[in-house]
Amino acid sequence: MAANLPDDPTYCFYPAADEDGEPPQIRILVEGFTFAIPTALVALNRADGLAVCDSLNRALGLDRAAWTALAARCLRAGAAGMNGSTLH
Repeated sequence: MAANLPDDPTYCFYPAADEDGEPPQIRILVEGFTFAIPTALVALNRADGLAVCDSLNRALGLDRAAWTALAARCLRAGAAGMNGSTLH
């Protein structure tokens, strides 16, 4: 699947937790994409994942309310094609 990144993308980092109990992987959601972009970052637990994402998103000018709203929008928009998947 090819995707072109816009010149000024709206994106955020979010901790993706799989159902099998694996630690959350930090992924990037870009508004308009139907998939998540994986990173090599993994948190030990949900609280640590949220803290890492808070820090990364704060550098983008997003507080937790803003980045979780953006993540929810991206996940809802990509729900038909994403199903929690990532593009490698």
